[in-house]
Amino acid sequence: MAKVASDYGVAVGAAAGIAGVQADTSKKTVTLSESNIQSMKDGASVNNQLLSDLSQLVSCVQAQADKFPQLAEKIALRDSQASFNAGGN
Repeated sequence: MAKVASDYGVAVGAAAGIAGVQADTSKKTVTLSESNIQSMKDGASVNNQLLSDLSQLVSCVQAQADKFPQLAEKIALRDSQASFNAGGN
């Protein structure tokens, strides 16, 4: 993964790497049609909850990654203003 810095291009590249991650769990669930063993039923339930949680985690990470380009742009602007002000004194 690229290092995120106050360089807008670098930040966009880093965020793009995250954007490609998908966790489509809408059609992936575990079902037990014949088992009457409670631990197997519990395992299926835990697995289905884990898939849902993983999907939510991926969405949250992508939402945060989308903020990096704007943040890098603001930092770059601040850095350029600091350089300009330091050079004028």
